[in-house]
Amino acid sequence: MKTNNGNIKTGYKVVREDMTSYWTSISLGGIEYSLNKKVYPKSGCGPLCVFDNLDDAEYFVYYSGCSYKIFKCNYEESKEIMIWNNYCETPSSSLILGAKLANWIELTEEIKL
Repeated sequence: MKTNNGNIKTGYKVVREDMTSYWTSISLGGIEYSLNKKVYPKSGCGPLCVFDNLDDAEYFVYYSGCSYKIFKCNYEESKEIMIWNNYCETPSSSLILGAKLANWIELTEEIKL
């Protein structure tokens, strides 16, 4: 993990083939991602999840068994200790290994595996 500037870090974001949130459906607060565009949690949701290293992102998708894309990204690290949407809350300690919380994420480059 590289620090670019203050709380801005470089990490890896896993998304579905259609560029939407890997884990959360759009109707529950999932996000549509685009290259070089900052995205923020939807109203009533927060923060976003990102991996701080490629190995953890690859491990996550390998064991999930679904189609995916991995992008290198910049993100602002969140000080929150939970993720939430309008329906539930999850403590960050329950997230997959290597997952970090972000106030925003900007995809910068697709990683070809």
